[in-house]
Amino acid sequence: MKRIVFFITAILIPILLISQSSLISKGDEYYNTFQYELAKDYYLKAVPSLKSQEDKASVNYKLGICFKNLGDTDKSEMYFKISQKNYIKGVIKPDVLLFYADALRMNGKYEDAIEVYKQYLQVSPQDHRAIAGLESCSLVPKWISRPTRYKVTNVSNFNTQSFDFSPAWGSKDYRTLFFTSSREGSMGSRSNYKTGQKFTDIFEVSQDRKGSWSEPIPVAGGINSEDDEGACTVSSKGTDMYFTRCRAGKKVDEPCKIYYASKKGNIWGEAIVVNIPGFENYEVGHPALSHDDKYLYFSAEAPEGYGGMDIYRSTIKNSNAGRPVNLGPEVNSLGDEVFPTVREDGTLYFSSDGHKGMGGFDIYKVIKDEKGNINGIENLKYPINSSFDDFGIIFNGKEESGYFASNRKGGKGGDDIYSFILPPLRINLNGVVRDTTDITKIRNLKDVKLNLINDDGLVGEFVSLENGSFTYELEVNKNYEIKADAGKDYFATSAKFTTMKIEYDTVINVILNLAKIPRIIVLPNILYEYDKATLLPESTVSLDGLVKTLEDNPNITIELRAHTDFRGNDDYNMNLSLERAKSCVDYLISKGIKAERLTAKGFGESDPREITKDLAKEFPYFKEGDILSEEYINKLRDKKQQEDAHQLNRRTEFSVLSTDFGEDETETKDNSKDNAVPQPGSSIIKSTGNNEF
Repeated sequence: MKRIVFFITAILIPILLISQSSLISKGDEYYNTFQYELAKDYYLKAVPSLKSQEDKASVNYKLGICFKNLGDTDKSEMYFKISQKNYIKGVIKPDVLLFYADALRMNGKYEDAIEVYKQYLQVSPQDHRAIAGLESCSLVPKWISRPTRYKVTNVSNFNTQSFDFSPAWGSKDYRTLFFTSSREGSMGSRSNYKTGQKFTDIFEVSQDRKGSWSEPIPVAGGINSEDDEGACTVSSKGTDMYFTRCRAGKKVDEPCKIYYASKKGNIWGEAIVVNIPGFENYEVGHPALSHDDKYLYFSAEAPEGYGGMDIYRSTIKNSNAGRPVNLGPEVNSLGDEVFPTVREDGTLYFSSDGHKGMGGFDIYKVIKDEKGNINGIENLKYPINSSFDDFGIIFNGKEESGYFASNRKGGKGGDDIYSFILPPLRINLNGVVRDTTDITKIRNLKDVKLNLINDDGLVGEFVSLENGSFTYELEVNKNYEIKADAGKDYFATSAKFTTMKIEYDTVINVILNLAKIPRIIVLPNILYEYDKATLLPESTVSLDGLVKTLEDNPNITIELRAHTDFRGNDDYNMNLSLERAKSCVDYLISKGIKAERLTAKGFGESDPREITKDLAKEFPYFKEGDILSEEYINKLRDKKQQEDAHQLNRRTEFSVLSTDFGEDETETKDNSKDNAVPQPGSSIIKSTGNNEF
């Protein structure tokens, strides 16, 4: 720390001695060679003396660029704001509006950013960066309000006030980890003129059996130097390493290159440059080995690419790579694609600032089709991604856990290493069984037998508790059915639900309503063609409800009973009613109900309907207990009342004949049926959780 303070002081003393007129030109000298840490000090000293609008616009713009590249979004926003207020066409580029909008977005000021993006798009309507930024401002609030279930934590024992990034596994057992850092302990005494920090080296940590990580130490051997090293990848055996080295020249930096080193014992040998045909003069870095060590993925800025840095793939053997193949426009954009990593299952991850995302660099997953062809990319969303730079993700084998780097707010320094883990998804079934025979006296039922079935078969057998309740922990991505059976006095019932596509902890609430088996049940809305036995389409809803009841109660046999009014002669009505009952039986058989469970019977006009308590409420001009006989109806003087009485007599109903059918047989259930109504027992299903189905 003292050496850093001394270094900064040594810079500031000559600044004070330089004339005010020279401050801007000296700052420009460093700015034009990307030495932003040095350039900003001269610009800041010059700001109080700026007089002309041109100088105010230009210097504040450059300060915004400096702080943008140094990762200070608050200050970059402030200086871009000042600059755009003094914007003069020709003095500075209109991209001050773009960078100002980017800073606003990264600082979470989405509404303000939208307005500035729109201003910029009036000047540069085709700029993909502004279009993507505008889309991000709409996406980010939604993603933050509906985060994925990943839990992200700053790994405090890995991180310092310096840059710490690019974690990489060093062993098959995932107990050795390499990462890049500019912390104290890095080689050399120089500071990186772009960042003001020490040049980065590769560090190593190991994990003991209790899960605790050791203190980071520099990698031993010929890997680290006084230049920048980082973003490494290690072979599956842990004996070969590829990493990035960027050499700082006296006047102009050399292009970054990928280096190779092999391990002898516990010491890494001297590193040599990887030969990548055709890429000798290009900026190349961020290597990532495939899990079988046959391919090397990396980022490069080549003229034939799609934008800035693109991701390529080459065959690899030691320090010799095959001719690189660009991964194409589905991965590479007009922006930069960097820090590729490959998961154990072969899935490729990378970071980009050119695809639709939250801002800065976001982490993406490459989607492949069944043939292995790239079929799109997927943003990992919040909280793995943020409006800042997020990159270099690695997974702990097949587990949904691992590490990545980010310069988001709340960290220890510039770039920090974060851990992530996907907690188990908890989906609970909560339910209650009720007796709804009399809807005015609904009560909960205890000791009701419950069977829980999913795609794998029977998964649970239990009974309802004293208060009729039951609970069960469910599996994700399964279709379920729960069956309730309270014995031969009750109709059994069931309910279907699914845990498919559930992404958040959820409680599925089910109410199972059971009703005692009555003598006769009227099926509502069973309609036929006039003077025929042909069922009308609207009759299927009620009959499907009966199908559901019969499926839920495979032990019962029923009699379908059809009735007519007394208009027409007795024989005709008796025959018509029988044919109508047969039509209902035929429909049930067509839906998979066994014929031997069904009996058709026609009653013609011989069994007029008796007015029940419920019918008396619906038709107040009839009294409970009235029999709608021919004599009764003829005494009615109101034509509407007569027609209502005829309609009530024209009915189809069923009665339960036995409750012991096929007790030694297994009824095959057709899972394609909907939970139609009406039915003697019913179910109510609700889910609570942050899910969309």
